Amino acid sequence: MKMRFAGWAALALVAGCGVQKAAAFEFPKIGVPQILGGGEKEQPLAPGATADCPVIVAEDGAQMLRAPAGAEGAAVHHQVSIKNIARECIVEGDHVVIRVGIEGDAMLGPAGAPGDFGGAIRVALRKTHDDSIVSSKTYRVNAAIPAGASRADFRLLADPIAAPPSQKAHEDYEILVGFADGQADSVEKPVGKKKKGRR
Repeated sequence: MKMRFAGWAALALVAGCGVQKAAAFEFPKIGVPQILGGGEKEQPLAPGATADCPVIVAEDGAQMLRAPAGAEGAAVHHQVSIKNIARECIVEGDHVVIRVGIEGDAMLGPAGAPGDFGGAIRVALRKTHDDSIVSSKTYRVNAAIPAGASRADFRLLADPIAAPPSQKAHEDYEILVGFADGQADSVEKPVGKKKKGRR
């Protein structure tokens, strides 16, 4: 199952210990619609910007990573989630250059402890007529939860994607965003006192 987002898009995902709304991701010179906390009306597009922008497709199940995989309730150690996705398209010559911004967070579950947590997010451009991938890149995101806290945010601004020439980019392409990993990982040891080891 796919979730599609036309224009600027936001994802609100249920985290293990509750939902906390992340701040809107805003690209320079582009107004933020009300869906992402902006004003009631969208601001005019900046010079070079275009509304002919591919939609964002978030594959079902790829918006969240939980550790251990499949854990529920008291067994959840932590969860890493994508909360907001935004994109902007700029016309450069005969190409449309797409920038994608992603916000998310890591939250501790009942079995969790502070530390650094993250995962790999894939941002890809796909042709709609044959589902072929034009461009794909994976980024590592990390969120450091300090001692005494239960969550921390992360933010990713992906490298610009140059879409091949198209008369109707919003019909010919779609942007795929989601975690590439099977489960969330801890990139560093949890915060705490180090135990002395034997030599």
